[in-house]
Amino acid sequence: AVGRGEAAEADKRDYNIPIVEKNADPEQMLLSYLRKRLRLTGTKYGCGGGGCGACTVMISTYEPASKKIRHYSANACLLPICSLYGAAVTTVEGVGSTKTRVHPVQERLAKCHGSQCGFCTPGMVMSIYTLLRNYPEPTSEQMMAALAGNLCRCTGYRPILDACKTFCKESACCQRKANGKCCLDQEDDLFDKEEKVSTRLFSTDEFQPLDPTQELIFPPELMRMAENQPKRTLFFHGERMTWISPVSLDELLDLKAAHPKAPLVVGNTSVGPEMKFRGVFHPIVIAPARIPDLNVVKRMDDGLTLGAACSLSLVKDILTNAISEYPEEKTKVFCAVLQQLRTLGGEQIRNVASLGGNIISRKSTSDLNPILAASNCMLNLASRGGKRQIPLSDVFADGVGNNIITPEEILVSVYIPHSRKGDYVSAFRQAPRRENALPITNAGMRVLFEEGTDLIKDLSIFYGGAVSTTICAKQTCGTLIGRHWNEQMLDEACRLILKEIALPGSPSGEKVDYKKILVVSFFYRFFLEVLQSLRTMDPCRYPGIPMEYRSVLQDFKTKIPQSIQIYQDIEPSQSPQDPVGRPIMHQSGIKHATGEAVYIDDLPSVDGELFLAVVTSSRAHAKIVSIDTSEALKGPGVFDIITAHDVPATNEFYYSDGPEIIFVICVGQIVCAVVADSDIHAKQAAAKVKIEYEVLEPVILTIEEAIKHNSFFEPKRKLEHGNVDQAFETVDNIIEGEIHIGGQEHFYMETQSVLAVPIGEDKEMDVYVSTQHPAIIQEMVAASLGVPANRIMCHVKRVGGAFGGKLLKAGLLASVAAVAANKTSRAVRLILSRGDDMLITGGRHPFIGKYKVSATRIQGKSTCPYSVNKSFSVTG
Repeated sequence: AVGRGEAAEADKRDYNIPIVEKNADPEQMLLSYLRKRLRLTGTKYGCGGGGCGACTVMISTYEPASKKIRHYSANACLLPICSLYGAAVTTVEGVGSTKTRVHPVQERLAKCHGSQCGFCTPGMVMSIYTLLRNYPEPTSEQMMAALAGNLCRCTGYRPILDACKTFCKESACCQRKANGKCCLDQEDDLFDKEEKVSTRLFSTDEFQPLDPTQELIFPPELMRMAENQPKRTLFFHGERMTWISPVSLDELLDLKAAHPKAPLVVGNTSVGPEMKFRGVFHPIVIAPARIPDLNVVKRMDDGLTLGAACSLSLVKDILTNAISEYPEEKTKVFCAVLQQLRTLGGEQIRNVASLGGNIISRKSTSDLNPILAASNCMLNLASRGGKRQIPLSDVFADGVGNNIITPEEILVSVYIPHSRKGDYVSAFRQAPRRENALPITNAGMRVLFEEGTDLIKDLSIFYGGAVSTTICAKQTCGTLIGRHWNEQMLDEACRLILKEIALPGSPSGEKVDYKKILVVSFFYRFFLEVLQSLRTMDPCRYPGIPMEYRSVLQDFKTKIPQSIQIYQDIEPSQSPQDPVGRPIMHQSGIKHATGEAVYIDDLPSVDGELFLAVVTSSRAHAKIVSIDTSEALKGPGVFDIITAHDVPATNEFYYSDGPEIIFVICVGQIVCAVVADSDIHAKQAAAKVKIEYEVLEPVILTIEEAIKHNSFFEPKRKLEHGNVDQAFETVDNIIEGEIHIGGQEHFYMETQSVLAVPIGEDKEMDVYVSTQHPAIIQEMVAASLGVPANRIMCHVKRVGGAFGGKLLKAGLLASVAAVAANKTSRAVRLILSRGDDMLITGGRHPFIGKYKVSATRIQGKSTCPYSVNKSFSVTG
């Protein structure tokens, strides 16, 4: 079901309408369904991998047994439409609009200046709205957690958080002053008393109140369906794929025995990205989320048993409740698992990702597997041959090739034991960001001592992120059994761990030395944590750790930022119509927040419109011998294939030192493009194009190789003053070194987007494009078609982020779409995926800086008369 908007207006209802049909395509993701079939603009096109949160929606489900309705946020780009049978989906259009009533969330986000380009704003609205549906007066911690899965590239988040604070029940002010006022109040010494300044960017008095009683209700027909209709197996058949959703464990076991290679999909957070980014195809998909056995939650005397289909958010809530009810001695495993869950992905991912999927995928980046394996968790498996229970640690005993779980077996549930007296358990992770980022390295560790001593009785150490799956330091643990927990043991453990956990070099440039440091650092922190706990238990017997080392044990807690924006206050005599100096809301702010702001891919389909998918070069320096398009042309819906031979006029442009070429010169540039009746068909056909290359020498891929082959852009640039060489011969000290900076991508939220519409006369064309420079687009399209520029009309309403990345490259892509539109005489839409966008458009080049600094001692002081001789190089 979807929220109010065009679909609901057509159905003449005030609540959601069901959309799941028997002929739903299993390959159709919710995002594509909402945008293409229902033309809802608020679910913005994002990366397609659940990483940016721009397409966040609210999913609502009803549980007949408990009579409860559950609301949770999710990424539409990861949700197969078939997985939502019986659920209600609310998009930003269903929350409010300028035509009916703007919701308080939308109003406050806009009036607090929380939108700039506005592309991420609908997703922000839906994350906040979902939280408020569950907690009308959230804490600041809950609000920060709700937004952890949403990216914004324009505002810097401060105004977004300002809007969020207006809903929080506690004060967002630090109240450091004795009178309770904020320390940033304008009477404070922070400001110049002679100049009147203001910090008030919005007035809370203007906000409409939040009234939870006025929200959308759960659709009664879906509630009746859940209560009255018997559960039955669902089959959805598409062009290439069949989706099967069984309702019993026995039926699931039969399906798995008949189709052992078919993946089990619950949240689609693993299978979905593999299909999208790696081209993995599954003709049959089994969705077991509706089976009661896989959703069991059972408390036992010695632990918890959780169904494999339980979402990570549900697991998080269950463990939180258990920690509050059980004595501390029994909850050490629960606390360690919960610590990893707090930073695993974002709310949208945790709400749909399953516990079983996290385990069975065996991914090295799983934050849960190391700690679950170290904690002696057990897996309850079932097949047509019977049921059995195995330790999770056995799954990772022999690395990737371990086949202890057979293809026909199903993970039914996971048993998480209580901790015992003498047990100490910890989990660790290091990632580029605290939340919503894959870990560089993670770990789970547990030690059990002989009762009343510090003698190691049992030890488990598991690492993730080091190699291709979770690995166990089995030999290290075996060697340390019986040793005292002291510094001698620590030294031995670090040496053994580094010897056992082999970290091979990576072609992607990962820093092996950094990972080695993390591997040892995690165990060092575990050593200190346990040592401190032993001292707490018996201060006289165990010395504890020195004061200067105790900061190691302090966690970095994310606090809601305290910030301020200062501007010159307006004079009382200033006219209300005079906008100068006033913090005026973005003109399109409300439309951003309601999803009514139209971007390129929101434009309605043109009659006969076609879609373009590009085929890029996989070689940096090669000659194209042949392009075989025969298989691609046989694909369903394929209309034509566009190559450089179809460009009527110019294929090469010179707007800077180097050429900009429409069709191919190096890796990542476009070789050809497939035109089809749908975006999916075009991409499927593009994957079938076969290109044969003749590799040319030398292949220069790095700056170091460019220097080796003397391949430089001319003229070389150099900054010098005086005789540098002579100066270096007469100095006391010389310091030399290098600085390396990798390539950078602009990463605008809206990818490069073009819609080219032929007018019908003299190659006239309307080009709708997301660009910062419409004039260049007009010139490049006109030059590629060989027509005067006045025959090309370039339209730019708004851009969903750019940062300089939508200048020349936008013109090349517009030219590709225009050439295709010219050849087919049909409108052509080209919306790049995030991966293609980053590959094709590039960004800032990698950088090596070589510096040489001289210093001369004069009268007891060191001076630097000739300080730097720089040498900067780029690839040729």
